[in-house]
Amino acid sequence: MIFVCSEKNDLWLTLQNSSAGGHRRCGDLETARREAAAGSAILMLADGYPVPGPAVSRAFLEGAQAKSLRLYLEYPGALPGLEMGEARQAEWERIVVTSDFFAPALEKGSLLALHGCWFLPVEPRAAHLAAARVAGYRRAVYGIPAAAFPILLQPEHYPGLLVATSQLSNFITGRYGPQESWRKVWTAILAWLEPGESPPRLNWRMTVRPSFDETDELPPEAESRARERLTAWFRNQAIYNVAFSRGGFKGVIEGFEAGIDYTGRQRLKTWARADCLAETGMLFACDWSLKHQPDSRRLAGRLMDYLWLSPDFIQADPTSPVYGLCNWYEKGPVFYGDDNARVLIASLCASGLLEETRWDERILRCLLANLRTSGSLGFRRKRFDYPATFQQVDGWRHLNAEPTLNLQPHFQAYLWAAFLWAYALTGYRGFLDRTANALRLTMEAYPDRWQWTNGLTQEMARMLLPLAWLLRIESRPEYRDWLERILAGLQVDMQPGGAIRERLGALDKGQYPPPASNEKYGTTEAPLIQENGDPACDLLYSLGYAFIGLHEAFCSTADPRLKEAGDRLAAFLCRVQIASESHPYLDGAWMRGFDYRLWEYWGSSADADWGAWSVETGWTNTWIGTTMALRKQGLSLLDTAKADRLREKFPGLRAEMLAESALSGV
Repeated sequence: MIFVCSEKNDLWLTLQNSSAGGHRRCGDLETARREAAAGSAILMLADGYPVPGPAVSRAFLEGAQAKSLRLYLEYPGALPGLEMGEARQAEWERIVVTSDFFAPALEKGSLLALHGCWFLPVEPRAAHLAAARVAGYRRAVYGIPAAAFPILLQPEHYPGLLVATSQLSNFITGRYGPQESWRKVWTAILAWLEPGESPPRLNWRMTVRPSFDETDELPPEAESRARERLTAWFRNQAIYNVAFSRGGFKGVIEGFEAGIDYTGRQRLKTWARADCLAETGMLFACDWSLKHQPDSRRLAGRLMDYLWLSPDFIQADPTSPVYGLCNWYEKGPVFYGDDNARVLIASLCASGLLEETRWDERILRCLLANLRTSGSLGFRRKRFDYPATFQQVDGWRHLNAEPTLNLQPHFQAYLWAAFLWAYALTGYRGFLDRTANALRLTMEAYPDRWQWTNGLTQEMARMLLPLAWLLRIESRPEYRDWLERILAGLQVDMQPGGAIRERLGALDKGQYPPPASNEKYGTTEAPLIQENGDPACDLLYSLGYAFIGLHEAFCSTADPRLKEAGDRLAAFLCRVQIASESHPYLDGAWMRGFDYRLWEYWGSSADADWGAWSVETGWTNTWIGTTMALRKQGLSLLDTAKADRLREKFPGLRAEMLAESALSGV
């Protein structure tokens, strides 16, 4: 075969590294045609992508046909007999197999990712691969839509020609996936180009990959090394300076977008979120506690100062019904209970490890502000906004008295955990009694009446923390039974290697179920899986919370089964931590979706904002790193060493935030 391509082309390099000899490169198509032996093959690859390649002339095609050459022409600027439009970028389209050309290795309807796909539109026609908006995990579950753009086709006027309307040969640089599927695509193309020859085994190293294979023996101190790599990733890639005039505060990015462009690059999400700030502060406080690294102490303090002492996040007007609450994002008066909860838990952890008192009053006030805006049954509205919500309700007392019932742990569980920690620190039963009642109602409804958010697994994972802490605070057989039931539910999906497979509940109970049609793909939040049995783990919504939950459950019970499960999950996380020399801004972090059978980051990337390849600083990475640090030191997150100092400050804050008659039932 003769290749018309750069020496840096991914396919050319892969063939050279696969000991596939007998191939050579030429500088242009016409020279390749003249030098090609009759019956051989020529591949023109799109080195200038996404700029279309050179136009192919009719004379070239006629000359190639006269020599019975087989041709693969990639992303040509023009081709006789095939009208192509201007280059267009795919948005939600994925690559779907549309013929039996690759069978049985790849069946019709199989799905692949051609990241950052630019293609040249042609009129609908029979094709082997097409770009289409399709729902599914690895297969198009609702079939192939009519609006499918041919990506690999054989024009009727020249059966010895394969035309690609995008760059299929960019599979390493563009991080196409799954790797095994693209290997099968190219194996079939090469076999077609050289009939009768055995195509070479194509091997390449993914530029963004897990740190270890599934069967690799982990080195000693692998968990500590993983935590150190993560901390370095935060220090080098995630922290930024807030304006110097604002006091030298430090901010943290929200993460990286799931979208991958044709160079393999992912873009920053720079939105300043309160939960990400607090959780990153917690991570650096853990590093200070472990390593006594002074810069980690400094960074933790600056992050926490930005959150608690700047005017951007904390509601400071004593006359406001949202007084004391923490904004969802910078200057954004939107209040999710679960986001406030992670701010509080992370801040209590960080302030304790740093032995720092300067945020105490605001943390306690925020706990009380969340308590007084929770309902009489111990549940809180998923979200409220200021002032919009309070144009419909009469202040925080209305929220406090309403019998809200929301059987969705995603939004409730970590606020319950924060209240339980607050009870352990202050002794105020207002934090305990409603929380215990809400947990009782939730467990009485488990699992059939639970509403789930992006999957049932995340709801179970988030219940571990409050149940573990409730048992530690009041050791009752009933509470132990609740914890055991949730643990048993998670163990059903825990794999021998430590992965926890995502599971959906009843679809009518899902807030964000899988897309119900091709047209729904990419229109809202969504799970990583299309149906139960898809082998995906969700590191954004499930695994980090399962990890800390298993650790705290072990701290509460000393049950060796929980220690073993936590060890297995830790080993899995060490293995799948991202390794990348080409994309150092990802090296050391974790993405959202991992397929433990493919052993690569993959999923149904139907979520409109947080798809399979997204990286989130707070929800994903900080909880993994913090749990590893706590495990290393043999510590529980539920630390009460600061109880004496907080109990001194609490009565005045309680009097400020709560009228004695305000909290019904407390």
